[in-house]
Amino acid sequence: MDFDRVFSVNLGSYTRQFPLKNSFGNVYPVLHDRILSELLRIGEHDVVLDIGGGSNPFQRANVVTEPYLAHNAHRAGWSVNPDVDYVECFAEKLPFPDKRFDFVLSRQVFEHTVSPKDACDEMMRVGRRGFIETPQKIFELLLGPNPSHNWFVSVRDDTLVFERRRFIRHPFRHLSLGAVPSSFEMQLLAHWEFKNLSNVQYYWEDRIRYEVRDREDGFDYTNPEHAAQAHLDVAICSLRLGGSYLPQREADAREAVRLKPDWALARNALGAIQWKMGHFAEAKRQFEAAAALDSRDEYRLNARLREGEEPVVVDFEDTLELDERFYAAYSKAGHFDMIAYLFQPH
Repeated sequence: MDFDRVFSVNLGSYTRQFPLKNSFGNVYPVLHDRILSELLRIGEHDVVLDIGGGSNPFQRANVVTEPYLAHNAHRAGWSVNPDVDYVECFAEKLPFPDKRFDFVLSRQVFEHTVSPKDACDEMMRVGRRGFIETPQKIFELLLGPNPSHNWFVSVRDDTLVFERRRFIRHPFRHLSLGAVPSSFEMQLLAHWEFKNLSNVQYYWEDRIRYEVRDREDGFDYTNPEHAAQAHLDVAICSLRLGGSYLPQREADAREAVRLKPDWALARNALGAIQWKMGHFAEAKRQFEAAAALDSRDEYRLNARLREGEEPVVVDFEDTLELDERFYAAYSKAGHFDMIAYLFQPH
């Protein structure tokens, strides 16, 4: 693999060059399928599988899997690509014979799985070599994970380490929702030049080395209460940090309402997002539903809102037992133990 070069990306008004190597190692440009195919040495006649290709599958893939074609909450509201024929299945149980594929790729999927062990075993079973990308644990701990992430992932001694997420609402209120969207340069650094720092990028041949650190008292996205709280957390945090990526955050709030229809807080957040998007009639219905469920002044005020006025964003006022146990593990006398929080096993 030749990483001692730069590649060019057309950014609309100009072209930007990025190195394929930085101080932290090699960079796999996962948003540039042609260069990625070259670096991974995918041959013209290789049969390629993309596990969990979602709304933006790998262009070189012959087969693309996706666990939920009709439901898009785990894709932040994005729909699947209508031009792609998907195989609907989970990463933990692939309906393909042994060594069916010359190359197997998965981007931003394994952190969502119920069992990363089974997902890794299945990837090795059906493929001869492959590539896995996930968010990097330290960045998710600092900036905030996707609501449906069950696992934090890191690499130690060429081994993928999966650690069960131990909180539901993010301790630092999803800082990336304000920091990254506010700066185009920050987006370029995170998604292109330092992609290998913000994400785990793991190439394997013959075998994936992995370790799973699970625990019963952790976050479980299959638990409807955990899922609803996590989706609403990111929706409310986005509103409080300036309202970035509103269509995706609308999908989060909708999922919280779907899971807990009588939750006034979720109805109000969904209404606030829709109001900011200019969907006033839809927002009004959500505000009125929130006021009918809970008589607090803010909900009643939003139910009477007029165009040109700003809705009141109501935040969480309770705490969650799981989160409190997690915070207590790193709260010391007079300070928060940030080093232990970031670097100790979870």
